Amino acid sequence: MQRRTGDRLVLALAGAGLLIAGYLTLLHYDSSVPLACSAGSFVNCEVVLTSPSAMVAGLPVAVWGVAWFGVALVLAAVLLRDAATGETPRLRTLSRAWGAAGLAGVLYLVYQEVGVVGKICAWCTAVHVIIVAIVVVQSADG
Repeated sequence: MQRRTGDRLVLALAGAGLLIAGYLTLLHYDSSVPLACSAGSFVNCEVVLTSPSAMVAGLPVAVWGVAWFGVALVLAAVLLRDAATGETPRLRTLSRAWGAAGLAGVLYLVYQEVGVVGKICAWCTAVHVIIVAIVVVQSADG
């Protein structure tokens, strides 16, 4: 995969993740926002999003998601801009390290959902898939 194509894809994925994380953050702070998610037996966003596992270091996980995707978006945008002019290898390494940190977060959060809460959130799963996709794209990017 060409780097510019990979950077564009990461930029798009990070933008999508930022939108979802923003929606989940808004849900947390504004009770008038409707939760668009099933409330089935195993897939139950409300149970997951209101559980103690939905908070890390006193902040909703969604806020951490906004921050993570915001940084990923900026890194991808700068890498895309710099691809034409000669990029800094350290920035690409930083971007990959940021992806690895996100992947570690995904593993922790999936454990919290399945192992602790016993339910999964469809929106959270979408975010997890996006982070995994970002890491895969970064890995294929040479």
